[in-house]
Amino acid sequence: MDSITSKVSILLWLLLVILLGLTACNAQPPVIPNPTNPAVPTEDISTPTPTATPEPPRFLSICLGQEPQSLFLYADQSLAARNVRAAIYDGPFDMLQFETQPVIIEKTPRLADGDVRLETIEVRAGDWIVDKDGKLTALSEGVVYFPSGCAETACAQVYSGSEPVVMDHLVVQFRLKQALLWSDGSPLTAADSQYSFRLASALYPRYRPDLINHTLSYRSLDDANVEWRGVPGYRDPQYATNFFTPLPEHAWGSYPPEQLLSEDASNRKPIGWGAYIIEEWTPGDHITLGKNPNYFRSAEGLPAFDRLTFRFVSGDEALAALQAGECDLVDKSALSEAQAPALAAMNVKVAYENAAAWEHLDFNLAPLIQTNPAGAAISSSKELRQAMAACIDRPAIAEALFPGQSQAPDSYVPPSHPLHNPDVRQYRYDPQAASAALTALGWVDNDNNPQTPRLSQGVPTVPDGTPLQFPYLTITGPTRQQAAEMLKASLAGCGVQVDIQYMEATQLFNPGPDGPVFGRQFTLAQFGWESSVEPACFLYTSDEIPGPYPQYPKGWGGANASGYSNQQFDLACRQALNSLPDQPEHSQAHQQAQALYAEDLPSLPLYLIPNRLAMRPDMCGVAPDASAGTALWNLETLDYGEGCPQP
Repeated sequence: MDSITSKVSILLWLLLVILLGLTACNAQPPVIPNPTNPAVPTEDISTPTPTATPEPPRFLSICLGQEPQSLFLYADQSLAARNVRAAIYDGPFDMLQFETQPVIIEKTPRLADGDVRLETIEVRAGDWIVDKDGKLTALSEGVVYFPSGCAETACAQVYSGSEPVVMDHLVVQFRLKQALLWSDGSPLTAADSQYSFRLASALYPRYRPDLINHTLSYRSLDDANVEWRGVPGYRDPQYATNFFTPLPEHAWGSYPPEQLLSEDASNRKPIGWGAYIIEEWTPGDHITLGKNPNYFRSAEGLPAFDRLTFRFVSGDEALAALQAGECDLVDKSALSEAQAPALAAMNVKVAYENAAAWEHLDFNLAPLIQTNPAGAAISSSKELRQAMAACIDRPAIAEALFPGQSQAPDSYVPPSHPLHNPDVRQYRYDPQAASAALTALGWVDNDNNPQTPRLSQGVPTVPDGTPLQFPYLTITGPTRQQAAEMLKASLAGCGVQVDIQYMEATQLFNPGPDGPVFGRQFTLAQFGWESSVEPACFLYTSDEIPGPYPQYPKGWGGANASGYSNQQFDLACRQALNSLPDQPEHSQAHQQAQALYAEDLPSLPLYLIPNRLAMRPDMCGVAPDASAGTALWNLETLDYGEGCPQP
């Protein structure tokens, strides 16, 4: 009996060991029997798993100066709409320092890499082409075109109007990154970009009409690849931007294109692939967004905030909201130049979007009506314009208006642009040299008083005794008023007198023939142009001179209010705008155009205009860029407080 009991005890012990082993394999701590009362287990003495404390949600509030009318890409191109769309669409590319940076595209296409090509194509009478002068036209008898392999006037040919011809056309291929998802979890494919192109074409001319007109075909090759083909003869320097922002065909495909202009699904709550999803839109007050769980950069810990709110404010409300902590960041659209002193006195951080625009002084070289006796000299003498340029202390004006954030450029291209020509003629402030030049031109100072205007003596086309005095038009507002008064004082030091007239923008820029600027009824006018990705030489080409059609091709819609006309400049600009950035002639032509402009001086660049953004002192990640289209281009990386790098 003892032997049996012993064997049973051993067997029970082995079973207990096996049971404990199996329990251990299940990763559960064993229950140790209570030696005093086997029916009552002892307290679990294993180490308990700590319960993670959830992180509190984080919020970001951005104040905008306007409310968007719509978030549908082809309904509203306002800054307010672009700001909000930066949260729901990331990319498809960013424009930084005037160059394209891919976001959801694998790489920027390049001629050297083979994803940009010039291919031959047969063209027949009636087909659309771009002719020798860069104009979109139907091929017909007498049209001058570039045959295949030719891109210069010397090898251009005149179409006879009979046989087909062979030309080159540009082909660009874009490849999407892998595993992109819409915020609803559906795959984002190349077909969504092709759908977007179809919508843009159906809703023409709401979005990039010039690009659509110059597009021969746009199609998805497979799920990842899209191909754009241009009309024959068209060489687009900005081909890297010809990718159409994907739109969700799976969600919107059942709607006719026109209906998307009014549907809530496209206007109020469009889905995207970016960092945030639209949750609520309270008209007149705010838009609230939540974090997108399908954002392709989520693994990087982006975005930093769980909730994002765009508030719509105006006037001094923006600064009050910032000071009260109700806005973490105030966009440039909610800040005016009149608020600059108040902003400087606040404990906030200010970021600048430098070179967003450039202010200039236009000389009227071809007035339709000449009412100023000395104006003829402005028109006919570039030496007079050059002397006047040396009379103006432009660096002092730039520093006074925007301390440490502006400069006086030498041409229509800001120094930060990769195509800027640093070797153009420069006009440094030198009133003594300028005064000597004026005297040599026949503008004499008879009374030795620099505060009275010089008088003409032997100046061609100007009666003797005519004062060197001009009317000077500009827009109302404290910044331009300060600039105009400083410019007036500078010129007075050389014996040049200007009579400032301040006008509302709507009055100054009325189209011709009645408007003073674009009706070419002025002598001197100060205003600004926005900076552009492609250097804007076209602003001064002959075919942009406003005037009655057909003598002036653009009619009263031309931009060249100065009336400047130089065939060499036109040729250089045309070559620059009709060549590819990968080709050496593209840069060379832009450099030449800037040099001709700076020599002839149809206008004088005065200063670069920065935009301001204001934010809480511990904000980080804000990196405004003049070429980006919105200062919130990298909204997903914004952070504040502990999320920012510590000094």
